[in-house]
Amino acid sequence: MLKPKNSDISNFFEEIFVIAKQRLDSFYTDCITFYTPAQAEVISLAEYLQSEKLLSLFKATSFYQSSQDIHVAASICNKVYNWKTLPGVLALMTWAGVGLDASVDNVSFILENGEPKALYFHDLSRSVIYPPRLPITLPPNYPGKLVNSVEELHKFVFTGLFENNINTVVELIHSLTKLSKKTMWGNAVNASEGLYEDFSKCASSEAVKADYSVLFEQPYSIVMPGRNPLYNLVRSEEINEPGLPNKYTVRVTCCLYYLIPPHDEKCTNCPLLKPCERIAQIKQEMTEVD
Repeated sequence: MLKPKNSDISNFFEEIFVIAKQRLDSFYTDCITFYTPAQAEVISLAEYLQSEKLLSLFKATSFYQSSQDIHVAASICNKVYNWKTLPGVLALMTWAGVGLDASVDNVSFILENGEPKALYFHDLSRSVIYPPRLPITLPPNYPGKLVNSVEELHKFVFTGLFENNINTVVELIHSLTKLSKKTMWGNAVNASEGLYEDFSKCASSEAVKADYSVLFEQPYSIVMPGRNPLYNLVRSEEINEPGLPNKYTVRVTCCLYYLIPPHDEKCTNCPLLKPCERIAQIKQEMTEVD
């Protein structure tokens, strides 16, 4: 079992993580870890993202075997990548003021059956904490890094998570497959925008509003240098149907899932669905949950 460097800092993060498991949905805590379980299959992101390896991973998927389309395989794999990379980091930032450094050189994937299961953070001493959001009292003489404002917290987290991770992946996959960058940033929004309604149940409304705004509502923000690639990639569609929400969030870009044979299935938030098809699909999903 491997544990991160600096035991004082890692012990404090473990204490926060214990509380996180009690207060957050397990979806968020299951996709990050601060140690590697015994016998776990681990691969550094630096190795995972080697060009030849990544292409071989795409071509080994059932998505590629069915479609023989590298764009489809790349998009669905990128979609999975975002769902395993973004939620846990963003949840701890909003709920607890914990800024994890998710730069490619500081994380590995824990794999399960060859698929990404969780992010393992190598060095927690590279993380930061914004004390006003902490769910517990900061220990005296805490040796880790602190930030004094939400803007500093955002800048730190987004630099590691987006500039030094998600954007690196987007650029690499685009260079290998020519898959649209906008499609991949749409995958990132798909894996993160809807989380904030859930966060409102456990984090302060001020934190939820501040983080959501800078991530998704500002064309220029500290998500990335230059134009914010997460901006304006979802739209709200009105639904006039008894028993259903008045509005539904729809992607602006399609993830290409519908191109996987033998069916032309579309995600419920797919921009290619007609309103009547979306309503029928939402009803079907509600029936399956019941």
